[in-house]
Amino acid sequence: MRRLLPVVMVGPLLLAALLDLVADPRWLVWVVGVAAAAAVVALALRTATRRPSAAVTAGVLLGAAAVQGVVAWQGTWLSSLGWAAVVLAGVLAAVAVSRRDLALVAVVAVVGVLAPFATGYGVEGLLPLAMATALSTSIGIGLLVRSQRANAAVLRRAVVTEERTSMARELHDLVAHEVTGIVVLAQATGAVADEPTTRDALRRIEQSGQQALEQIRAMVQALREETGDAALRPTARGTASIRRLAEDFAGDSTAQMTTEVEDVELAPAVDAALQRVAAEALTNLRRHSTAARRVEVTLGRVGDEIRLRVWNDAAGSGGVGGGSGYGLVGVRERLALVGGTLEAGPDGADAWVVEARVPAEVSR
Repeated sequence: MRRLLPVVMVGPLLLAALLDLVADPRWLVWVVGVAAAAAVVALALRTATRRPSAAVTAGVLLGAAAVQGVVAWQGTWLSSLGWAAVVLAGVLAAVAVSRRDLALVAVVAVVGVLAPFATGYGVEGLLPLAMATALSTSIGIGLLVRSQRANAAVLRRAVVTEERTSMARELHDLVAHEVTGIVVLAQATGAVADEPTTRDALRRIEQSGQQALEQIRAMVQALREETGDAALRPTARGTASIRRLAEDFAGDSTAQMTTEVEDVELAPAVDAALQRVAAEALTNLRRHSTAARRVEVTLGRVGDEIRLRVWNDAAGSGGVGGGSGYGLVGVRERLALVGGTLEAGPDGADAWVVEARVPAEVSR
């Protein structure tokens, strides 16, 4: 999209400059006006990617206004300046974050509509009407882009929050299981211990473990109250769970499934993260690549990394239902916490691959 933006902005500017040159033989007015229009379009391009300083914005706009005044005094209307106003208004609307930004959009729009009257071309009303239509369309598109960006940011935050909540539930299962084992072992050992000092130490271990369990349950209960009555997820079960995910997929798919999963030792956090990767990749395959004839799921150690790879030979061929497009956001969030990375994209002709990499030392 960013590569297309300069073409959309600069292309019509060049055409408008050519039309101005044909319509007005006074080359000095044309050169000054087109230069000002180019400066405004350059400001719009800069604003679309990175907000320039207020001084730069004010300088360009004041200079363009001065040039517009000179051109109007000459009784000339330059389409290049009109197009520059349309482009700038749309970009400012797209990146507006405050009322001051929206007020600047309104100022640019008003100037763009009233400028033809100063040149004497607004008597019939056609040129101001055309500018009003173009500016309204540009501002409307800009506001729509602004709204979509805001919605995407909200959705992204919701996905990340949901993933972190899920991780907290899984942590509850894991820690509660281990702490319960510690408490039971302390109770059993204390029952057969002879020395009072040993029994007292074991009793304190038991009490500390029970307190920890109560605090963990309280935190998870708070999470449930905020996110609904979602049941706790089971903790990771090792590479066998990834094999099971592949087998379940193969059972309801016509694709030829190839599964190569090594029995590598995985830390619980890494295990859970890789299971999420496999589940998300296979779910997306059902949604978007129903024409796949071959699917490969591989897991193993490659050098200093543990790699999970889900590949299919029919990228983007359509499927059952649609997704939000943010399913991999939470997966990346989870992998990042264990030092891992995720790559997802086309791999060769009409193929798609999802590959997760985690440092091997994390799994020890």
